[in-house]
Amino acid sequence: MEKVEMKRYLITSDGTVIAGYGYGSPVTGYGELVFTTSMTGYLESMTDPSYVGQILVFASPTIANYELRKGVMESDRVKVSGIVTRDAHINMPAGTLGLDFDRFLRDEGIPAIDGVDTRLLVRKIRQGGVLRAYIADDPQGHSDFPDPMSENLVARAVDARGVKNIRGKGERRILFIDLGSKKTLRDMMLEHFSLIMASADSDLDAIDKYDAIFVSNGPGDPDHPSLRPVVNFLKRNIGVKPIFGICFGLQIIALAYGSKTYKMKFGHRGSNHAVTDGNRIYVTTHNHGYAVDPDTVRDFHVRERDINDGTIEMIEDGMMMAVQYHPEASPGPHDTRWFFSEMRRRTEDAAKG
Repeated sequence: MEKVEMKRYLITSDGTVIAGYGYGSPVTGYGELVFTTSMTGYLESMTDPSYVGQILVFASPTIANYELRKGVMESDRVKVSGIVTRDAHINMPAGTLGLDFDRFLRDEGIPAIDGVDTRLLVRKIRQGGVLRAYIADDPQGHSDFPDPMSENLVARAVDARGVKNIRGKGERRILFIDLGSKKTLRDMMLEHFSLIMASADSDLDAIDKYDAIFVSNGPGDPDHPSLRPVVNFLKRNIGVKPIFGICFGLQIIALAYGSKTYKMKFGHRGSNHAVTDGNRIYVTTHNHGYAVDPDTVRDFHVRERDINDGTIEMIEDGMMMAVQYHPEASPGPHDTRWFFSEMRRRTEDAAKG
């Protein structure tokens, strides 16, 4: 494979400097350094709004070894701050996007570095926790590492602001609070409901004529001050309307119930995470760096947990249900698509009184 003969560096907050080959945009990228274990879906990952503020390390050695297909993009543009790869096929013939991987990232303004021992980097993150990092052409002069999670990342993640009605296949209307939702999630919701899409800065109390509330995935710290109006809105609606959520949405809902969240050591990102309800094991897709503190659970039941570390994966009560993973994703099986049918059933039951 042809490599771009341009040195580029990954500079991390613990003082590590890793040299590699530069491709993509010749700009400096900065963000929280995280990794995904997914072996496929590289374009879906890069365009996932939950990655805003982060540099993405692909644990799988070979990336971009199949063509770019526009239809799988999860948002209008690449959301990551940078890409780290071991063996990227940067000049792979163009797919339906009409661009090879290198040109695509250049046009998107995203810097990337190749030739990195990404598995060594993954072990480093797993042992010491997430790092903050720069991707730059010059290894010098990068001593300031501010916390990207302190920013209002949701505002950067959402493609459309305000309130918009979208007709779906279902008669029931859902108030869909968009904190940086994936296209696949919106499409799946429209298979079951009609949606009132509302960004986090909307006047949620002024919206009416809906049957349930849904809180989407998104990036950053769920306890960020910018999201308190959403948390308070949910508090006022506990027991009033059915409430549902996915990923970041679960964490926001838990905060509304009075629980707390915490930052994970290195998070869960990938398409091979096993969760269980005690009877059945589901293979699921994850993308989150925060989780609900199990010691602060109140007024809801924990139904599912992660098999490896016990992270809370599903919460519910009589009028609320939320999962930490992504049931709209396709990690191989469609084990958790039942979430949407159950959501529809609960919404119908509530509407009938």
